[in-house]
Amino acid sequence: MPPLFRPSGSRTKAERDREADQRRGSARERGYTTRWDKARKGYLLAHPLCGYCEAEGRVTPATLVDHLYPQQTYPATFWETDWWVPCCKPCHDGPKQRAEHEGKPALDALAKRLGRPVM
Repeated sequence: MPPLFRPSGSRTKAERDREADQRRGSARERGYTTRWDKARKGYLLAHPLCGYCEAEGRVTPATLVDHLYPQQTYPATFWETDWWVPCCKPCHDGPKQRAEHEGKPALDALAKRLGRPVM
């Protein structure tokens, strides 16, 4: 494939991604501390299957713990396990991200579908 045209002086995708990462801060700065690492590990041991896949009738191992209500927007929910969801990366990066971009009504609908309390 021929190289894509990029106007002189415009930033590459890698540069834009790097700048976005710097703005959002490190994982530790966002609250993902050793305490979180231990809580996450225990939660995954107790809930080994992806909650989003289970709602669709699929069985998939969970590889991470998602905050149903994003902790950047709703910081008080960080340690509320009622709103933690064990999930696989494809669910986290796909349908869950779409729901976050659609806003709180979409997250509330997702909470109901998962049998979680609505915030």
